[in-house]
Amino acid sequence: MKPTTGQPISEVGIYLGEGTGEPVYVGILNSSYAGGRNLASSSFQYDREYLARADRYELSPDLPLVATRTWTGSNSNLFGVFADASPDAWGQKLVEANNAVQHRHGLDAPRGLGDFDFLVGVSDNTRMGALRLTTADGPRDWLGTNSSPDSEVVSLQRTLRVASRYEARQASDEDIEYLAGIATSPGGARPKANLWKDDGSLALVKLPHSKDGNLDVEGWEGVALTIAKNAGIQTPQFKAVHAAEGKSVLVLDRFDRVAGSTSAVSGEQRRRGYMSAATALGISKHDDNTRITYEQFADTIAETSSAAAQDLREMFTRIALTVLVNNVDDHWRNHGFLRVDGGWRLSPVFDVNPSPRHGVIHSRAISDNDDPRDRDIRNLHAIADAYRLTSDQSAEIISGVAAKVREWPTVAGSVGIPVNQFEEMGAAFNEDQLAFAESLPVS
Repeated sequence: MKPTTGQPISEVGIYLGEGTGEPVYVGILNSSYAGGRNLASSSFQYDREYLARADRYELSPDLPLVATRTWTGSNSNLFGVFADASPDAWGQKLVEANNAVQHRHGLDAPRGLGDFDFLVGVSDNTRMGALRLTTADGPRDWLGTNSSPDSEVVSLQRTLRVASRYEARQASDEDIEYLAGIATSPGGARPKANLWKDDGSLALVKLPHSKDGNLDVEGWEGVALTIAKNAGIQTPQFKAVHAAEGKSVLVLDRFDRVAGSTSAVSGEQRRRGYMSAATALGISKHDDNTRITYEQFADTIAETSSAAAQDLREMFTRIALTVLVNNVDDHWRNHGFLRVDGGWRLSPVFDVNPSPRHGVIHSRAISDNDDPRDRDIRNLHAIADAYRLTSDQSAEIISGVAAKVREWPTVAGSVGIPVNQFEEMGAAFNEDQLAFAESLPVS
């Protein structure tokens, strides 16, 4: 990783790497600090040449296509698109650990990091979405780790070993530098990394966590994704790979990279623009994102998607799955949109994890009538019109998803989940919810 200088970076050039040619220069991002590296606010100004392009688009709703400088609001210090390109808990810890390694080696590294440091510290090779960052006053040298992920065969076992040592606080400086190159971009708190598949495409690797206990958490996510795929929901290509001690590693194609398409200039896999649902909804990390319901999100899909009817039906189907497998970690950064054919479309589904715990986690409510700690599939059927569906269409979708969820024991067995985990995880698949879903009349 390029050393983070002792002085905070105040200006960054922003490019988009979506096309087959040279990355497109978009504009300048500036930071303002409130003492030390505490980011107070930021501002962005589009380049006039970008504004003149026929294929220009707003990077996110809080960055309208205007020639003047735009500032962040009072409740946010980063615009949504840059928050989406920044690491969450797992990646932030790795950026901090790598910064500490630099400091120990005598490099001009700060003792503490702020939000802007995390944005520029993410590996350029694996950063989420299509953004690429440079120092604004120097040559175009991409900010972020220079090292590239390993190949699939090399990386899986090495990544497991290194991540395990890191979680156990036994990682060497070499281990930390390795993880900083492959594991800073993914969101969330669980351990993740990236690797190159044998066909040259980038994949996300979700790893077991030291706190998983006896459950094969990634294996069960593979079960949920298989059910989703069987129900006709868009999923990334994925596979569960058995690791040690009855646990699995989940390998998923990165949906923000274009399969089979590379840049004619760099030879790199093409990138897709990405925007989280949180950004589309105007939610910052300082907001209470539990207040917005799935019924309200339907309006955002209708306003954002270039194929609204199709994406509304898709999202409705995903909500049915979310409720019927008790996927409680469905916050608004676990939904998103991709740039496709000049517009925004729902990204493939991701982070769908069955949970046997009911009534304790505050999830996204279906509507104002729903209890976010105990969601009811009946409330989804009741708001079908918000998703431009008739009652008959709603019944067909919900009952169809329920039929696929009923197959969970067979699916779990097919991916190698030990039978002794079925009883504990079986609580995720609520009988009352499934029974109602199956009782809906289908014409």
